[in-house]
Amino acid sequence: MKSLTFSAAAAAALLLVSCAKPAYEQRGWASYVADQYAGRPTSSGEIYHPSGWTAAHHSLPFGTHVKVKNHQTGRAVNVTVNDRFPYYPGRVINVSAAAAQYLGIAPFQLADVTVTAKTLPGGGYGAPPPQQPPAYSAAPPPNYNAAPPPNYNAAPPPTYNAAPPPVYPNTPPPPMSTLTPPPAH
Repeated sequence: MKSLTFSAAAAAALLLVSCAKPAYEQRGWASYVADQYAGRPTSSGEIYHPSGWTAAHHSLPFGTHVKVKNHQTGRAVNVTVNDRFPYYPGRVINVSAAAAQYLGIAPFQLADVTVTAKTLPGGGYGAPPPQQPPAYSAAPPPNYNAAPPPNYNAAPPPTYNAAPPPVYPNTPPPPMSTLTPPPAH
């Protein structure tokens, strides 16, 4: 009897989790990352591989696992966000070449898709990013920003009352014979 009660409770909990509203869902146009970017670093620092299951998104945190569903073909693929791309009206995601091929997105074409993320790393959509470690771990020396003490009674530097620089004599213009006349029309 206990195992039946536990199984029913586990099934109910699983049903509630699977029916929960996704953390992020958006419908729009998808494109794919061109092969010319193969081997180059993405915005997250990872190297782009066209055969990988990755995507670029405007704002989702790096590492977010999303499902991209093509409404025309009915196919869906799971990809990981590891890059950014410029804003284009209506464009919601830019998938890798492998993901685009699986979804049925033709080269240089767009597809009507829905992007869904069940959970988001780092606390949720719009949450502040996790704190990065400081670039320098050592504290600056105690007198790092200290200004030198003023000494109002000191003599001015030796060049303070120096004579102005010499005036160079005017050089005459070049003789007229060396100038070339403008072309005749």
